[in-house]
Amino acid sequence: MRKVFRLSILFVLIVLIGSSIIYWQNRERVQNELYRTYYGQYGVPAENIDIYEQAGDRYEVDWKLLAAIHRVETIFSKSSAMQSSVGAIGPFQFMPKTWVGWGYEGGTSLGDIEHDGIDLTDPEAIKQYGGLGVDANGDGKADPTDLTDSAHTAAKYLNQHDVTKSSDRGTLETALFEYNRSEQYVIDVLNQYDAYQQKIEPIDANDLDFKKQTLAQLLRISLRLTN
Repeated sequence: MRKVFRLSILFVLIVLIGSSIIYWQNRERVQNELYRTYYGQYGVPAENIDIYEQAGDRYEVDWKLLAAIHRVETIFSKSSAMQSSVGAIGPFQFMPKTWVGWGYEGGTSLGDIEHDGIDLTDPEAIKQYGGLGVDANGDGKADPTDLTDSAHTAAKYLNQHDVTKSSDRGTLETALFEYNRSEQYVIDVLNQYDAYQQKIEPIDANDLDFKKQTLAQLLRISLRLTN
């Protein structure tokens, strides 16, 4: 009996250790999936909605499209990787040269800019080099890592590619492909946009049901393990 008990304990320990190793190897993917589950198909952070609406109104773009882009790009800025493999940065994942301007001669052909001294947040530099970056919150900086600045810049970009609140599907597809040259990306954003057209579920971190409280606790544990 004792031998069976010991073998059972050993088996449980092996499973726990194996699970821990698998989690650690895939922790970033697990964390991202937890956030996607947390927000669900229709969820949007309640505190972000005003930002999307103001950016959408300023540039005549449907705010739900901005929410869909933010969801797909960085899971509402909760993604484990807020800088892409090619150098895109911030909540809406802009390439640095798109932000500061392609008139700037430094950087790579893909639009990344390594640490060469230029201040991406300087409105004067952005004006000089013909960039898109917007100082939407009036703090004197056009910061690609700031949600307000980034959302307004995304809306500006879409507006420059003929997107309006009444755009047809084809216009949206063309603009989104220019935003991120991936057919799958276009499909993902438009699918999420369609979901938001049906329903918006504002997610207030201070007012969660039991399911989301449980997911929030799992996310806190995951973040502690990955930091």
